[in-house]
Amino acid sequence: MLAACHHGAAPSDAPSCAAAADHVRGLLGPHSPRAGQIRDTFAMRCETDGWDDDARACVVATSSLSKPRHCKARLTADQRAALDRDLALVAATRVSAQLPSACREYGAMLDKLGTCPSMSEATRGSLIVAYRQLTQSWLRGTADLQAMELQCRAMIDGLRQAGRVRCGW
Repeated sequence: MLAACHHGAAPSDAPSCAAAADHVRGLLGPHSPRAGQIRDTFAMRCETDGWDDDARACVVATSSLSKPRHCKARLTADQRAALDRDLALVAATRVSAQLPSACREYGAMLDKLGTCPSMSEATRGSLIVAYRQLTQSWLRGTADLQAMELQCRAMIDGLRQAGRVRCGW
């Protein structure tokens, strides 16, 4: 009877770090301004930190960002901390230049509101909060490019109309 000689570990059926990272990018969608950076962060952290098969398989099995599988819980505390740190760096990078042009224009119009004394502080504040919420959805990758462009154009039209009446623009 012959005994099989086994040198090294058997090849894994689990997805690679690149496959897990590509899946994350796919979940973010084609219009996410940071999808590439987030994908690269996942790939680098996975490779560098040696994520196990279970963690990589969990990421690939995730079907939607709205239905997370809590895959970070499968990472060690050090692996989670490194991923969170690097993702925070990605989130902190400036992407305003990547906002749809209508949204950049609306942001500039909001800045101009400071020169309009007849626009109440409460109105100005609520417009700024709404704009921040909109841009945060863009930064998180949850906003659709075309829908966001249309929303910003509608906001521009409303602000122009209010600016003509209240500010003499």
